[in-house]
Amino acid sequence: MSAPNAYGYPGPIWARFSAPTHVGDLDRPQGRLLLVEVGSPSAKSLLRLQLDLVDGGVAAARFKAYGCPTTIAVGEWLAAWLEHNTVARWPDLHAMQIREALEIPDDRAHCALMGEDAVRALHQQVAA
Repeated sequence: MSAPNAYGYPGPIWARFSAPTHVGDLDRPQGRLLLVEVGSPSAKSLLRLQLDLVDGGVAAARFKAYGCPTTIAVGEWLAAWLEHNTVARWPDLHAMQIREALEIPDDRAHCALMGEDAVRALHQQVAA
């Protein structure tokens, strides 16, 4: 059961913010550990993603975030999305998809852009 949404965040944001399942660190990856941190200094937000990459897929994903509920919801959504998609699909993800999935309003669009930046940085690590 999620906490009361007293501030009126969109339902998808509040659900992922109030009951995240992918928060934390990966202690013992089975494959290649990928780590990326992105931020929005003007919004004082930080998003960190860790992935356990095994055979072109993500065995596990975890995130840590500092910022508003939307930033945390983006981290949770991304971790789940990455676990269900192969590396080949990563370039297809754009901020607008994140915004639509979480119903992110215009004043929090930077959170979705931060999520897109994180996935791009992860993809660069794999390609290197």
